[in-house]
Amino acid sequence: MTWGQRAIWKSIRWLDEGAHYFNIRRTVPLPDELTTDQVVAGLEALLSRHEALRTRFHESDEGWVQTVAASGTLPVELVAAPAGTAQEVAEELGRTLVGRTFRHAEEWPFRCALVLEQDRPAFAVLVFSHLGVDFWGVRELLQDLDLLLRGQAAEPPDWQPLDQARFETEGPGAARGAASVEYWRRTLLTVPPTVFPPVGDEGRPGRFVRLGMDSPATAVAATALAERCQVSTGTVLLAATAAVLGAYTGHGTVPLQLIAVNRHDGRSRRLVAAMAENALFALQVGEGDFDQAVKRAFLAGMNAYRHAAYDPLAVDQVLEQAKERSDGQLNLGCFFNDKRMQDRWEDLPATDGSTGALRALAEKTEVSFVGSWERQDAVFFVHTTYAPGSCLLYLMADTDLIPEPDIDRLLRCFESLLVDSADGPLALADFRAAAPHIGEDPR
Repeated sequence: MTWGQRAIWKSIRWLDEGAHYFNIRRTVPLPDELTTDQVVAGLEALLSRHEALRTRFHESDEGWVQTVAASGTLPVELVAAPAGTAQEVAEELGRTLVGRTFRHAEEWPFRCALVLEQDRPAFAVLVFSHLGVDFWGVRELLQDLDLLLRGQAAEPPDWQPLDQARFETEGPGAARGAASVEYWRRTLLTVPPTVFPPVGDEGRPGRFVRLGMDSPATAVAATALAERCQVSTGTVLLAATAAVLGAYTGHGTVPLQLIAVNRHDGRSRRLVAAMAENALFALQVGEGDFDQAVKRAFLAGMNAYRHAAYDPLAVDQVLEQAKERSDGQLNLGCFFNDKRMQDRWEDLPATDGSTGALRALAEKTEVSFVGSWERQDAVFFVHTTYAPGSCLLYLMADTDLIPEPDIDRLLRCFESLLVDSADGPLALADFRAAAPHIGEDPR
């Protein structure tokens, strides 16, 4: 397996029957002029062009292995929908297909179905295992499928997962991986081994809860801070994540794991495979002002992403050494992931950008329940998705460490940090004094 495949395989093995959590679903509307045979031909061409879609995975005496089929037939389920209900049927079908855990040793990491309305294909429902592809790879597949269905396909990619696996075991790829492992070793010497007190890992219904915040004020404030500090809005949100977590737990330096795309050249950007790995990020948030933290986050983030391609089994050895140094207390279960495909919001509300105006805008902020799970391999996970006029920010947390009312409070704390920084740099000491703290009564 490639390093990216090994990384996600670890989590899939850990979740076992719950690994459908990592499945990726897309519902694709189809042009009216296409026939069922034409769509099936396009899907089969997609399968032919990308080895990742016809790969099985298993563990052997030689290690974790991927086996690519030279060819094969793609099963395509056809589902008829009553007139006017095709989209509704497609969404329900997608929920069914995405909810089944892949059997990677027996089946390919790709399922598809067509929803027919009046005997014409209206929607393609596609489900991928994260072991086969990552979100970047899915985007490449959808662009490729669109061209195939229009008869305009470009040359097939000449770099496939097996090529990537060979690159990682010899030459420049292996050297880069070794440098990344050494970066993890050095960085772990500088951060607290865990930011939360130890708790048991027993699963129970509703233990892990995700809430989401829809905040136009956060988007406007993050944009103003990004322009003032000359960084991306993603860097601003990353710095805010570290600052909020540091304030809540009382730590001056906060380690986070970032989801690194690991697409650094044209060859890897066209590769359909699981390439994403975790990057180790650390930020000092105990002193100075938030503008300074944002600028530090830019440099620390660049360094983290630069060292995010590595053999995860080699990093596991480094983590085990760090765990021994900390008497078994190591827990790097805090994450940040910016899942937006663009950095700036396109339709922000009109405002003068002052803190007062943003506080008024914050009255429109909504926090809602997203979901809950018995088990997760993270204790604090912030991610953001795109909407044109608002910041959609989500926090999933272990309620044995962060009670559900505090998840709500921490999301609003993100907003207040950015809003209060709109007029100028905010002292981190002032923010930490006003922020919620772990173990504090939310009443």
